Amino acid sequence: MQTLKIMKENQERIAALIFLPDSFDYLLITCHGFRGRKENSDRICAFAREINELGMGLLAFDFTGSGESDGDFSDITLTRQVQDLKTVIDYAYRKYQKPLILLGRSFGGSTVLAGGAEESRVKGFILWSTPVELQQTFTRVMEEAYEELIKGRTVKIVDESGYYHIKPSFIEDIFRHNMDDYLKKVHNRPVLIVQGQEDNVVAVYNARYMYNRLCNAEMVIVDDADHRFENKIRDRELITIKWLKKHFVNE
Repeated sequence: MQTLKIMKENQERIAALIFLPDSFDYLLITCHGFRGRKENSDRICAFAREINELGMGLLAFDFTGSGESDGDFSDITLTRQVQDLKTVIDYAYRKYQKPLILLGRSFGGSTVLAGGAEESRVKGFILWSTPVELQQTFTRVMEEAYEELIKGRTVKIVDESGYYHIKPSFIEDIFRHNMDDYLKKVHNRPVLIVQGQEDNVVAVYNARYMYNRLCNAEMVIVDDADHRFENKIRDRELITIKWLKKHFVNE
């Protein structure tokens, strides 16, 4: 494992981890969820070992404003995360000249679609618990805070990790993104959709919506799995590894 600092055009630094086997054919880039971190609750090292065994590298990074990257979380927007992802894609392809696969969890999955759909260097997509109905999802999750954001007010939200602030620009920016357009631009590239049946953050409807609009997608709805896949994390990893073997490993 190596630690990296990838520089954006605005001079903010993106913190990343990269795991490389002796030789590899693809590089998997992973995008964490809203309020997440690149370490994926300390699962990233074990997951990366299995990815390396498939003959793939893995690069995980913190979006700006999260984890060890520069920036302020309160400035979060989908557009900013797309810029981060494109910076990482450019770095990874310039450095390693390998085709890329993108994996995103939750809002990181939304970012994968928005930032990767038009990228010819991206050969596949893995979407864990990913919302495409963004307005409905954040209305439900944020409740009264969403209404305050719509009114142009910065809000303070308390969760299990503490508290954070969000600016109205977050909601304003969501309206600028057409997820249907991104789904169309995926074309016939393979997509894996993994969704928990008991997810009370991202409704199962989102997974079915994507599946019905993609021409080369596989969807797995995991029984008894919530948004975080508590007690089902290993199931999600095994589903992902099986799919990667099917589409990207020559045995």
